[in-house]
Amino acid sequence: MAPEDNNNLLSSEEINDLLEQESASSSNDALDEKLEMILEFPLEVSVRIGETRMNIEELLSLTTGNVIEFSRVINEPVDLVINGKLVARGEVVTVGENFAIKITSIITPEERVKQLG
Repeated sequence: MAPEDNNNLLSSEEINDLLEQESASSSNDALDEKLEMILEFPLEVSVRIGETRMNIEELLSLTTGNVIEFSRVINEPVDLVINGKLVARGEVVTVGENFAIKITSIITPEERVKQLG
């Protein structure tokens, strides 16, 4: 082999670097595929505007036109609940003729832990 041909050869360090990059790239591809699968899962999203307590007799006596008073005042933020867990708070807004929630705060991990207790 001619000495000038050595310039085209990769050192073992360069080969290892390329193999590591390929491994990282393929693991990123696998991660992307897994993430893509997760993104397809449906979630139940609901908004909690308030709470109240009533006994069975009161519940059974409800009729059209009855008003149920909730524990929150009109300007207090509503809760955004995903799969039964509080994740954010926001305010009710309208978009066209639909109601929507404008998120004003995201629940911190510490607050989420408090929910469990």
